[in-house]
Amino acid sequence: GAFSQTMRQLEHERGGIDRLVSNKALYDTARKRADTTNRVVRQEIANIEIGYRIGRILVIRETLRQAPAGFSAATKCFCTELETRIANFVFSTLGMDATLWDDVTQGLAYASGYTIMGGTSNVMRNILGERVLGLPKEPPAQKAQADRN
Repeated sequence: GAFSQTMRQLEHERGGIDRLVSNKALYDTARKRADTTNRVVRQEIANIEIGYRIGRILVIRETLRQAPAGFSAATKCFCTELETRIANFVFSTLGMDATLWDDVTQGLAYASGYTIMGGTSNVMRNILGERVLGLPKEPPAQKAQADRN
């Protein structure tokens, strides 16, 4: 009924390409200025680059309707958490320069907001577990404890 229709419409809102590209220009700037002699920095760059590729595949699968019903929750979780990871990398690499305010850096400041827009990452994980993977619902007492953490 109405709930199924609403959930189907939300699938198109949740996992958009915008989450992958909103901080790309700033990330590219940070990557150029990063200390690539540092093994940890190189590993983080590799993880982010891999994340971009995985995110792109997830979004394309959603667009082509190749993903299972409800899988947009996984796409949304992955892309928003990648965006937060990118924002952290940019801040750690550029320092105070990352806060200079223009259209590009505005996206950086907004990155953490995506983790609560369209459903928090925890809610998206519950949707994925219950509706896509068919796992049992989380008991109320455990859920309340998880929400507090």
